[in-house]
Amino acid sequence: MEKVLGIAHVAILESFRRKDPYVVLILGLVIVSGAALFNQFGIEGLEKFVKDVALTVTNILCIAICVVAAARQLPVEINNRTLYPLLAKPVSRTTVFLGKYVGVGLMSSAVVLLFWVELLAIFLLFGISAGAIFFQALYLRILSMWLIAAIVVTLSLFLTHGANVTVSLLLCLAMSTFANTVLAVHSELEGAARRLAEAVYWVVPHLELFDLSKKVIHDWPSIPGVALAALTGYAVIYATIFLALGCWRFRRTAL
Repeated sequence: MEKVLGIAHVAILESFRRKDPYVVLILGLVIVSGAALFNQFGIEGLEKFVKDVALTVTNILCIAICVVAAARQLPVEINNRTLYPLLAKPVSRTTVFLGKYVGVGLMSSAVVLLFWVELLAIFLLFGISAGAIFFQALYLRILSMWLIAAIVVTLSLFLTHGANVTVSLLLCLAMSTFANTVLAVHSELEGAARRLAEAVYWVVPHLELFDLSKKVIHDWPSIPGVALAALTGYAVIYATIFLALGCWRFRRTAL
């Protein structure tokens, strides 16, 4: 575990050295602050508009920074040959893979946390309410980062860097909207198409389950702790499946 954390620490430092998180945070702050200024006009319902813009922007940027960071971890190390000295030490490939994953997960979680602190500060500044559901949304968004990181780091062993970023972003979009699409057209499907849609529905991870944005916007009460625990287990199971696949693939990859 100490070796995994050591590799994760290096991965985090490298990500912040590239200044990608800082750029994303500043860009998000500018957009959200611009939207929040409209709230000063006092138009009824504008508070929901500000929340919608703020949460949509932060969710998109958080997913983007997680995908970009996860996609380059192993390919960059392999291309720059910096992975060889590390593997020459008494460090297994599984340890390296898990260390990279943990590093991306922690970095992405830090970015999400900083974004939410920005949002909370702006909401308080402009008198916009943020109930307990706001903090539950924070927890689930961080949880989704770990799931996304597992998927993208694993795909980096099967796809080129550019293809991985593109495919992963499209997958995140699909996993966030696919369930609602299937539910909308399910009754219209027949035969093999219906069975295929149902199979994909139950097999593919559902990122929309981790998005409480609409509930935050409409000031819903907090969701039950049992639901949070179930979603935590859901994310852990899917992340474990992808990590197991990634470790298997990395052990068999010729360097």
